[in-house]
Amino acid sequence: MQIKIEIDLKPEELRRFLGLPDVAGLQEDVVQFLREKIGSASESFDPASFVKDNIKTIRNSGAWKKVVAAAKARASSLVPEPPPAPKKRAARKGAPAKPRAARKAAPRKAAKPQAAAAADAPAAEGGPGHEPG
Repeated sequence: MQIKIEIDLKPEELRRFLGLPDVAGLQEDVVQFLREKIGSASESFDPASFVKDNIKTIRNSGAWKKVVAAAKARASSLVPEPPPAPKKRAARKGAPAKPRAARKAAPRKAAKPQAAAAADAPAAEGGPGHEPG
């Protein structure tokens, strides 16, 4: 079983129903007071002198230490680690080590002769095996 009750009230009506005091006038007075204080402070406020005067307090605060620690952690995660050094291959037993230049100069595979390469290639137009069409 479900029961739904919908009540359409304004905040002022609910406040009166619950027996809460009307604080609208007090709220307006507090807001006006804060506006005046902030307005007068902003005219003579110098952020540079504020920081200079309070830098020691700021540096010793727990919040500042957390910010600095988080920044250091983020910076260290952005710096890539150097790749590991390549491992040297062990020379075969009994075989003399070749100089680096000799290893690079030695061909890995022998090239196919021209005749063998032509036999593997598909027949060109007008060549052997071509049927005019």
